[in-house]
Amino acid sequence: MPKPRVFADTNVILEAFRTRCWTAICQQYAIETVEKCIEEALTGDPDDPRRVHVDRDTLVAGLAGRHAVGKRELATFILTHPECQGLDDGEMHLLAWLHAQGLLPNALILISTADKAAIVATGRIGWLDSVVSLEHLAQHSGVTRGQLDSLARHYRTQWLDEIKFKVRFGIIP
Repeated sequence: MPKPRVFADTNVILEAFRTRCWTAICQQYAIETVEKCIEEALTGDPDDPRRVHVDRDTLVAGLAGRHAVGKRELATFILTHPECQGLDDGEMHLLAWLHAQGLLPNALILISTADKAAIVATGRIGWLDSVVSLEHLAQHSGVTRGQLDSLARHYRTQWLDEIKFKVRFGIIP
């Protein structure tokens, strides 16, 4: 049976490395992302004490797919969904690639993000049911209780459920 496809944004990649659950989720799921998210995960201020070190080889080896996004895909996505133009680059590229492929909402595809604006955007374009938390992925990957407990709040299922509820009922426009 093939692994479920999961498209991870930069934030999820960073948190998965910070909590050391990257390898476990990559064994359970076919993790895919776009080149922009890889670039973002590998950069940052090396002097920032909050910076999460991501080993390039470990990141790339864990990926089932990495996708380039061209200007045409970005432009088409923005023209189709102008309300999404304020997204961070990584999330914008990820959603633009998914839009260009026509995978959602009909395919069994999961998107993992902790970016509230990206979650709102997925709601606006009808993909909200495809969004899952990193905690959900980690739980189903057999990580330790300590790893789950160390996840920041916005990577948890309860937080995501609250945001999804607010999006569905127009509390977050």
